[in-house]
Amino acid sequence: MQCRGELKGEDRESIKGLKLKGDFVGNALFPRVTAGNGGSVLNPRVFIIQWHDKDINTIAFNPGIAEKTCGTCHPEAVKSYMKTAMGLALTQSQYATWVGPTGPQSCGLWTAATAKPDNDSFTTGNMEKYNAVSTAHLGKEQAFSNQRNCNTCHAGCLDCHYSPFNKEARDSKGNPKEVGVHTFSFKPTVLSCMGDGRAQICHAGPMERRRGDGFIKGDFARKAVADLRNKNSKKYIETPDIHFAKGITCVDCHDQNHKTHNMGDQIRSPEPMECAKCHKQEVSSHKKGIHRNLSCEACHTPLVAGYAFNFWAPGKKFGLETPLDRHPFYTVNAMAPIILKDKKGQWNPYHIVPHISTNVKKEEIKLTGKLIFRNKPDVNIKREYPSDDAFAVTGTYEGSKDEGTVMAWLNIDKVAHATTKARSCRSCHGPGGAQRVVVDYKWMGKPDTAYKDVLSGSFTIVADKKGLRIENLSGADGKTIPEGLKPLSGKWSLMGNFSIPEIRDKRAYAEEKARYERALSGGRYH
Repeated sequence: MQCRGELKGEDRESIKGLKLKGDFVGNALFPRVTAGNGGSVLNPRVFIIQWHDKDINTIAFNPGIAEKTCGTCHPEAVKSYMKTAMGLALTQSQYATWVGPTGPQSCGLWTAATAKPDNDSFTTGNMEKYNAVSTAHLGKEQAFSNQRNCNTCHAGCLDCHYSPFNKEARDSKGNPKEVGVHTFSFKPTVLSCMGDGRAQICHAGPMERRRGDGFIKGDFARKAVADLRNKNSKKYIETPDIHFAKGITCVDCHDQNHKTHNMGDQIRSPEPMECAKCHKQEVSSHKKGIHRNLSCEACHTPLVAGYAFNFWAPGKKFGLETPLDRHPFYTVNAMAPIILKDKKGQWNPYHIVPHISTNVKKEEIKLTGKLIFRNKPDVNIKREYPSDDAFAVTGTYEGSKDEGTVMAWLNIDKVAHATTKARSCRSCHGPGGAQRVVVDYKWMGKPDTAYKDVLSGSFTIVADKKGLRIENLSGADGKTIPEGLKPLSGKWSLMGNFSIPEIRDKRAYAEEKARYERALSGGRYH
C-alpha cells in the first residue's frame, strides 16, 4: 500500500484529485489512465482506494489515527465504535481454519490478527493455527498478504461518513448534490455501504455476490450474473430492491441499537419489528395468516444471483504463490432461492453455494451430518446478534498433488434483500414438497485463473425428503462433467428432510392461490 504522495508519473497524476468519473457509481472515484487508443481506462496498477484512518501496513482500521483525527471532536463515538462487532471485525476474525470451532466461512480465513490497540502490525497466531491443521503451510508474507485483502472491506469511521467528491455529495438515492469538497455525512448513504466509488467492497461483495440479494443491483449486479441476456438475470438487474427505489437507506432499517447506543452498532436482522414501522397492517395480518411461519423475504425475495461455486485452492494472490487462493468468480443466472427451516421453525430463503477447501489434514475433517447454523451451541462463536446463516461439511476426497485432501462443503446464506413483488405459489409448492433449482454458471474472470477446466455449465440444487444436494454437474454441453468437478459428483450431499410441507387440502390451496392472484392486481395478501 502506498500513500498518494509516494506515487510517481502517470499513477500519481491519475489520483491527483478524487473526482467522479464514468457512468458506474461503484468505481466512480477509481483513477483512470490513458489507454493505447487515447481513451480513458481504469488504472490496472491500483487495486483499491483506502481512507487515511486505515493503517498503511495492515490496511486495517487504526483506532490511534481515528482518536487523533475524528476523535478530537467525537471522542465518545470513536471509543464506542471499538466496542462493536463492526469496529472489532468481531465475527469474521474468529474464522482462522476450515475445521475450527466456528466452521468454514465463504469469504475466507483471518490468517493474521492485528496487534492491539492500533491494528498497526500483524501477529502470527492465526497463521500457526491454520498451519497446524493444513498440509500446505502459509508463510508470513502469504498470511499477511491474505489478511490485507480481508481488511480492505472492514470499515473505519471514514468508510461510512466521508464523501470526498468534487464539490458534490449524494442524497439517499445516490444523486449528486452541491455541498463541498470535504463532505461528511452524519447518516451513511447506501453507496457508502457499497464502497462509495472506490471499488465494490464492504457490503457490495457479500450482498451482490456471496448472498446474491442485491439492494442497488443495476451495474453493481452485472458481474453477479452469468448471462445478461437471460430473462431472469435481466429482470433481476433491472429491478432494484423496492426499498432502495423508494429512497430508503440501509440504516433506516438496520437502525442503531438503542440499548447500547454504540456508534456503528447496527441491528443485524430488523424484521419484523422494523418492517412494521411502514407495513403495520401487513405484519399484523401475516402473524395470523397461513404463512405466519415464513419470513417476509421468503416470498418477497423471488430471485437471487451471485456465486455458483467457491474453490479455495492453490493459486496466486497479489503476485504471490499461495496454497490459499480463492477462485470465486463463477456466477449464476438469476434463480429462485431455496426455502429452508431455521432452528426456530421459521422458513427463510437461502442462497446455497457449493465450496471446496484444499490441503486440509484428513484427520481434522468431521462431516457435520446436518445443517449447522452459525450460532452457539452449534458452533463456538461469539456474536453480537444471532445469525440465520448455515453450513454443512458434506464430503472429502484426495485431490491433485498440490491440493492434498479436499473438504467439500455447502455455504448456506440467508437472503433478505432484492425485495420485490412476491414469488408465485407454484415456485415453492412443487410435487412432493420438493424444490429443484437449475443453476447455470459461468466463469467471469480470466480463463487462466479459473479452477482447472471448470468454465461454464450447469447443476441442480435439490431440497426434498431425501436431503439437500447438488446434482447433475455438467459443463458447457450440458452433459459432460468437467474434469475439475468429477471428484465432486455426489460429494455435496446432506441427508435429511428438506422438503416443504405438501399440500393436503387441494381445494383450500386453490382458493388461497386465487386470493393471492387477485391481490396481485391491486389488493393485499398476507
